[in-house]
Amino acid sequence: MWAYLSPRNNVLATDGLKYAVSFDDDRPQTVNITKATGSDDGTMNRRWARTTSDNVNLTGTEHRIGRASRHVLRFWMVDPTVVLQKLVVDTGGLRPSYMGPPESMRLR
Repeated sequence: MWAYLSPRNNVLATDGLKYAVSFDDDRPQTVNITKATGSDDGTMNRRWARTTSDNVNLTGTEHRIGRASRHVLRFWMVDPTVVLQKLVVDTGGLRPSYMGPPESMRLR
């Protein structure tokens, strides 16, 4: 699952900006955006320049779903400055694109 987030700074005195995501009743996976998008030297300078020019910060999580049926995706803002632009569920065959695939039809 890919989360397209607006580039933001952490406003709290914590180790990074975080969100959590889960499918169905699975335990939420917490993602530290700051650590996930940092560079090898411990700074975000190069990555930050790219995310701000693209106006998107892309992070991903991996989930195992056992059966084909309807599922519930839950997204939690753990820190107050997380701004979600869109979520993309990659079930295989996702082709690279600048801002991800177009919105798909929703089942009700």
